[in-house]
Amino acid sequence: MNRRFLALSAVLLAACTSLPVGQTAPSSSSVITTTTVVTTTTSTIADTTTTVLSSTPLGLITPTGIPVAVRLVSPDGYIVWSPCGNLTRVTDGEPIYGARVVLDPGHGGNRDIGSQGRNGLPEKVANLRVAFEAQAQLEARGIPTVLTRTADYATTIPVRARLADHLGAEVLVSIHHNGPTPEPSPTPGTEIFYQSFSTESRRLGGVLYEHVVDALSQFSEVRWAKAPDGGVITVLNEDGRDTYGMVRRPRTPAVLLEMGYMSNPSEAELFATVEYVEVAGRAIADAIEAYLSTDAPGTGWYEPGRTFRAAPGLSGAECVETPLE
Repeated sequence: MNRRFLALSAVLLAACTSLPVGQTAPSSSSVITTTTVVTTTTSTIADTTTTVLSSTPLGLITPTGIPVAVRLVSPDGYIVWSPCGNLTRVTDGEPIYGARVVLDPGHGGNRDIGSQGRNGLPEKVANLRVAFEAQAQLEARGIPTVLTRTADYATTIPVRARLADHLGAEVLVSIHHNGPTPEPSPTPGTEIFYQSFSTESRRLGGVLYEHVVDALSQFSEVRWAKAPDGGVITVLNEDGRDTYGMVRRPRTPAVLLEMGYMSNPSEAELFATVEYVEVAGRAIADAIEAYLSTDAPGTGWYEPGRTFRAAPGLSGAECVETPLE
């Protein structure tokens, strides 16, 4: 869908003279000095860039660099949801007033490393590297983007999903590298799991698949692996619900992207390179930009999908809090 909106005046609090990470500045003619609390939407019709602004922070980059959703603003700081899902007070930080895109680097922390390559590369590290590159690419194009985690610490799936919904994001992509290894393949075994209840999630998955597979195919020396039903699919449990929390929980159109197989030694060697990170991050950014600005349908769907019960993610009881300031 082409996401163009009529431009409204951007109204900011008098005290908010600068914008946070993940936020583009409106034109000077649209900034009004006022103390009225409102939510506004601005857009540039020429390039279809849409920016959601709120005069009160929806999120916060804490002094230790952790993105969190803001529950309320208090006289002595902010009440926020911690990475482990607890309400806590933070006295300072860089406010986030909205984001079009949220990227979720899967896993994180000592108890949730994900898959691991024979070369010692943990999935949690590869996910974060690719997410950082994709974020940089998107923000260079004027698309405000926030990560669900910015370092190697634990955070739960409900917290990650809430951040995207709370910021009013249009896109949520959870980035992963798969395992165990299926059969050898001449082409990349990228898999994308989309929301069974969302046509926009399905389209997002198709656009991502097209860009990611095309980009990875340039690494012709890699001995790829691919599942027989790989592609853009739904993955449901026996109850008929999306089995992965990062797909099931968000209201935001969301997909879970498995770039390839970390458990495949040939792919793990590729994933450890700077070149791969740059190519993968650019492909994700290209796909998200195409999804936001065009009606591109994408490709790669495999019907009827897969039935599978995923293991539960990191629980709040297992989650070890990281310092916020």
